[in-house]
Amino acid sequence: MRIVLRFLRRYAVPYLPWYAAGTLALAATNWLSVTIPLYLAEGIDALALGTGGREIILENALIVAAMGAAVIVVRTASRLLFFTPGRLVEAEVKHDLFVRMLKHQPAFLDQWPTGDLVSRLSSDVNMVRLLAGFTALGVVNTVVALSLVGTQMYRISPILAGWALVPLTIGFLITLAFVNQLRALMAILQRQAAELSDHILSSYQGVAAIHAFRAEPEFQRQFHGINAAYLNTMLKRANLRVVIGPVLSLAASVNVFILLYVGGPMAMRGEITVGELVAFTTLVALLAGPLRGLSFIITLFKQAEASLVRIDAILIPEPDRPDLPDPEPASGKPPALSVRGLSFSYPGDSNEVLADLSFEVSAGSTVGILGPTGSGKTTLLRCLSRLYNPPPGTIFVDGTDLLEVDLDGWRRTVAHIPQRAFLFSESVRENILLGDDDPEVLNRVLKLAALEVDMAALPNGVDTEVGEAGLTLSGGQRQRVAIARGVARPRGMLMLDDVLSAVDHSTERELIDALRAQSTRPTTLIVANRISAIQHADLILCLDGGQIVERGTHAELIASDGIYRDNWEHQREGQP
Repeated sequence: MRIVLRFLRRYAVPYLPWYAAGTLALAATNWLSVTIPLYLAEGIDALALGTGGREIILENALIVAAMGAAVIVVRTASRLLFFTPGRLVEAEVKHDLFVRMLKHQPAFLDQWPTGDLVSRLSSDVNMVRLLAGFTALGVVNTVVALSLVGTQMYRISPILAGWALVPLTIGFLITLAFVNQLRALMAILQRQAAELSDHILSSYQGVAAIHAFRAEPEFQRQFHGINAAYLNTMLKRANLRVVIGPVLSLAASVNVFILLYVGGPMAMRGEITVGELVAFTTLVALLAGPLRGLSFIITLFKQAEASLVRIDAILIPEPDRPDLPDPEPASGKPPALSVRGLSFSYPGDSNEVLADLSFEVSAGSTVGILGPTGSGKTTLLRCLSRLYNPPPGTIFVDGTDLLEVDLDGWRRTVAHIPQRAFLFSESVRENILLGDDDPEVLNRVLKLAALEVDMAALPNGVDTEVGEAGLTLSGGQRQRVAIARGVARPRGMLMLDDVLSAVDHSTERELIDALRAQSTRPTTLIVANRISAIQHADLILCLDGGQIVERGTHAELIASDGIYRDNWEHQREGQP
């Protein structure tokens, strides 16, 4: 309950005028609904007693018709006044979630698979919309309806009103007994929905590999297993709702029996009139709708409560920003780096990926990094770019601890081009410029990334849509588009994480020469498995097992025995 109250204070309070107006409309709707039976009773009594003639009957009939038309108007207004804030809250929550995800570090978001995050932004936020709109309307409508109907029933006959309260109380207690079970099922259901979403998403992204290895039966088997578990939980929830739903409606039906059993003899004894008995019957019928809605509202409330727990897991934690509140500004110029005893393990893993690394990089110089798979090359770049925060006192930028440098400014300084280049489902132009529109910049980086010939061969040139994750481009083209994106804006530091592996040697040479020929040369780190991509570097580091096992220039390293010289000889001889 506390999490719901916190959510309402944050998102629903600004729309209190909407809810207040909607409450007035609901009050008017219910007042008209409970008043109509009184005019109906008066007309019936006039007809039964013959005390008013056709005039009273006609007058009451016209009043009832007018009230019925007014009910349509105010009921529609109440829906608009409650559902509109629900939609606005939905948009606001989605915006806050998306912005928060962009601010969080990768280590935080890695806790959940992509499908789970998508589920939180879609189905969980939809439940929040229902909480802020439909559920709020249902709660207010039930409270107002029960209050007005109960008051009118008490005015007609306190005895009948007391009898009517008995089945309602019993039905409400039975409903509450099942609510906790429903909440537990909803938590399981949301977890399974996220798992199903992630399986579908990953299967779609890897459909080419599935086809190539004829793995369709296995992926179908996995899907059916996940889907069957999801279906089983859905059926359990449906069975529980089947029990919860009719309970309060049954209580209203029992009230009709009580009314006839207790109220009939009262009317015969003259304790109430026939018209009042008919009015009481109508009022009991009016209770059926709010009571049916109450069971549904309780179900929605518990579902929304479970969804808010999942949403708050992203919204509440503050992003990991050790540079705040007083960060040191990033200069934006090519920085000098000092790595001192850097050891690093990924969150939740005690194994060290980097172990006691130390080296110096002067501003504007180029560092090549070589090593076998799993030696820590990519992890080193992630620490330097602060995709993952290194331990304090291990990386310094121009003499300042990297953790004290403004993260936003540092990321504007660094162009980190990862090993697996990700392209958006947009045109090549949009993927390179990311919203900017400068033809001169585009032409410059296309030439630098050796993409001019490739763009000329595409059907719409740079305006060609590249498809999901750039699937219409070759691996080498995707890497070069990523390089063009990285150098489109002035950067003080450039990190290339094995982004030349899918290009041929002549294109690689062209790219390296273009990067070295830039007027303002950034501090550059190049991770590569090809000696030809890093042999020009001012410093070459050889990593193995997370440690630096060799360092020096190309000439120094080939003059001594080690993994660098072994790689150089194998590649020079054309061996794999």
